Amino acid sequence: MIEVNNTKKPIDISKIHTLFFDLDNTLYPKSCGLAGQVSKRITQYMGNILQLPEEQVDKIRNQYYQTYGLTLKGLMQHHSVDIHHYLDYVHGGLELQNFLKNDDRLRAILGSINPLIKKIIFSNADLGHCQRVMKALNINDQFDGILEYLELMDYSKPHPTSYQMAMKKAQTTDPSGCVFFDDVVDNLVAAKDAGFITVLVGSSTDNVNVDFSISEIHDLVTIFPHLIMPQHNLQASTSEIINTASSESSTLITSEASS
Repeated sequence: MIEVNNTKKPIDISKIHTLFFDLDNTLYPKSCGLAGQVSKRITQYMGNILQLPEEQVDKIRNQYYQTYGLTLKGLMQHHSVDIHHYLDYVHGGLELQNFLKNDDRLRAILGSINPLIKKIIFSNADLGHCQRVMKALNINDQFDGILEYLELMDYSKPHPTSYQMAMKKAQTTDPSGCVFFDDVVDNLVAAKDAGFITVLVGSSTDNVNVDFSISEIHDLVTIFPHLIMPQHNLQASTSEIINTASSESSTLITSEASS
């Protein structure tokens, strides 16, 4: 499902040159349970480090998240936690095969996108986690680059600088041709402020703070069918969308964004 607003803000989709994708809860659904397992391991790690019961850990963790945007930043600031030790525990011990499987449909969609359009992972997770998740989904060879936490560090999403770093990674200075897919509204609002086209993934409800809302990442073809190379034969419903779009002469669409 796709939701598009009617606030009369035109977006010229013919100028799109780069697609940025968040990783966790964006390229796979939150319902798979992986996010819950990561959260559990963060709480366990903090409990071990701080020697506090879970109730107090949750309170501190929430404070760090609200203040720093990431729990890890708070732990580094207040408890001198080693970043690699934290990441190895939280992400390194995950048994991804229990949560993720090859996503042939997503692979086909990514592979059918015009090769002139860059596709880049833009995540607050570390490189190792990004690579493992991409491999588990069997899409690890479908991207042109990864911008991850150890590069972003103090400028992780939604810091305004992170979006400038993303454009640098894509070797572009034109934000109007950048599309960002994420499941976190705050990250998308900041991206929109930077001039990106924004897509909220995992919500079937429209949100005036972003340009588009889709239920799952596969629905990207319903928003941007012109990015799909015509020789690729995706699912029938997708093909119908592409054929319909190709018969339309206009490349201007009305977005759900607030002005």
